[in-house]
Order: sequence, then C-alpha cells, then structure tokens
Amino acid sequence: MHDVALRLAERVRQLRQKCSLTQASLAGRAGVTVETVARLERVIRGRDSANFNPSLDTLLRLSAALGVDVCDLLASKAPTRQRDDRLTVLLRRASPATTQRILRVAEVLLSDDDGENEPRRTRAGRH
Repeated sequence: MHDVALRLAERVRQLRQKCSLTQASLAGRAGVTVETVARLERVIRGRDSANFNPSLDTLLRLSAALGVDVCDLLASKAPTRQRDDRLTVLLRRASPATTQRILRVAEVLLSDDDGENEPRRTRAGRH
C-alpha cells in the first residue's frame, strides 16, 4: 500500500510542477485544502501523513485540476501525454458565458489565420 501512496505523491508533485502550480494553487483549482495537497506530497519525504489514503473524491478533484485521468495519478509510468492542455483546464474553470466569449474570439482568430496565406485585395477588389 505504501508503494501506491508514494507513486501517487510523486505523480501529483510531478504534474503540479509541470503545470507550474504551487501546492496552494493546485488546492484552489481542485477545491481541496492546501493541507490536503501538502500531506499527500509529504509521503515522498518518507513521512506518513493523515492523507496517506485520500478519498476517491479527492483523487477525482486533483486529476481534473491537473488535467489527467485518475488512473494517470496511480500509473507506475508517466502517461505519454496529458489528457487536457492548459487552455482546456482554464476553460473548465470558466463560466458558460465566459466560455462562449472565448470561443467566439478563438473563431475570429482562427478565421484570420485561414486568410493569412491568401492574397490580400485592395479596396477596388484587385490583388
């Protein structure tokens, strides 16, 4: 059981650092306390903690905040890639109205990119 706890602690810390998150910012994203994250990671230093066996809810929250599946937190090898990129994680936290505004902006930006390689027309419609 200790091997699983150590693997979990190492993966959470590794993913947290890869996302440039502090323990506090991960806790805020996941909706858990900073102490929950700290206790979980404390296992790495060989110190047993009260969060040696986190709840399934805590694991789900942490995996969502880190943009990975729960099984990736417990896997013996690092997954080949994260499930979600940074933009997806940010969008997950946004309100529905904000998400719609971001999508409209993204569509405009992408439509501008599509036209970049086409010849520009003058006002008279000539090249």
